Amino acid sequence: MTWREDLRRVRITINGQPRDLVGASFRGVPFLVEESQRSGGRRLVVNNFPFRPDPFVEDLDRLERKFPIVGYVIGDDYMTQRDALLVALEDTAGVGELLHPYYGAKTCMCGPVTVTEKRSDGGIATFTIDFVEAPAQALSPVVVVDSVGKVAASAKAARVVRKTELVEQFTVAGLPAFALASAETALTRTAAALESALGPIATTTQELAQLTSRISVLTASAASLVRNPSDLLDQLDAVIDGLVQTALAAPGAMLDALVEAYGTDLGPAAPVTTSTRRIEAANQAALNRALRSTIAIESARLSPLVPFESIEAATAARDIVAGLLEEQADGAGDTAYPGLVELRSQVLRAVPGPTAFPRLITVSRRVAIPSLLLTYQLYGSVDRDADVVARNKIRHPGFVAGDLKALSADNS
Repeated sequence: MTWREDLRRVRITINGQPRDLVGASFRGVPFLVEESQRSGGRRLVVNNFPFRPDPFVEDLDRLERKFPIVGYVIGDDYMTQRDALLVALEDTAGVGELLHPYYGAKTCMCGPVTVTEKRSDGGIATFTIDFVEAPAQALSPVVVVDSVGKVAASAKAARVVRKTELVEQFTVAGLPAFALASAETALTRTAAALESALGPIATTTQELAQLTSRISVLTASAASLVRNPSDLLDQLDAVIDGLVQTALAAPGAMLDALVEAYGTDLGPAAPVTTSTRRIEAANQAALNRALRSTIAIESARLSPLVPFESIEAATAARDIVAGLLEEQADGAGDTAYPGLVELRSQVLRAVPGPTAFPRLITVSRRVAIPSLLLTYQLYGSVDRDADVVARNKIRHPGFVAGDLKALSADNS
């Protein structure tokens, strides 16, 4: 076998066509190699003495081995390949496996990285990467952040302060029944919105029956619950907490349902005409915040559990949830504000977090081709043909042309 045949090769897609070329990969992300170097040797300390021509040289063991590489990614989707490689190089701490075309598998850390792109070249990004071999650190413990757990813990804490603040702000002593009518309306409308949004997505008959039953009890007890805001929120939480299987099987649908319920109209504002009405208006505002905060908090808790279709979908959902939390924090008092801000911060860290989602890309075909051929050009197989057809609402799969939306071939 000649040296040319012995070089490591990687599979990379160029202009929609998968090809095996001389290259490298780091943490499983492939790239092509233009130039590579290797440096090493021994770590020497030269001691010079006055009036002596011969120095004393100390050998302090082997120098670290470095593998500077000039590599590149190329093709119509080079930006997707570039971003995937940058994630592997920059966004992941610790050691990783470098598959080097000349030296094989090496356990390395990534040092400085430079990316060069020129408009005149078009469709190519050139990387200058400094890899340092670090085999002794291969088994070092790696800190993995439990982003889902952090969001869940922050959501639990936000629930507690939300209830504490409502109890502090809600006054019922001496109020006549008519002064609590607006609070009852807000509660019953929230219950109806949750039933309408969550009922169609319940994944089991048992959970649907349980949801309907708890909503009925909540609505029937509204007059008494508004006099005990702590119990009110406990029962509202129980409505959502009961959908355990739905949250596991369809977290995305449940998140969308909660966002839909958040926007429901909770009733007209109470008129501020007398002292009793002023208390009613203050109670109504406090309860509205608590009801909407409940939905926003549950939306946040679900957000890192959703297997989003693409990075764009993940960031869009994250921004919506963060917006709900920000809106509630802006109107919250000193008790609830820190918890809502902390939860929002955890959501921004957790979504998309370390999860790799494909990107939504646009491909252009001026000449009509069958959807099966287009799918094969994009992914190297026809398994995603149904997705391509559905995503672009293609009426005739045998004739596909124009600007088309598709998910990227690799997660980045």
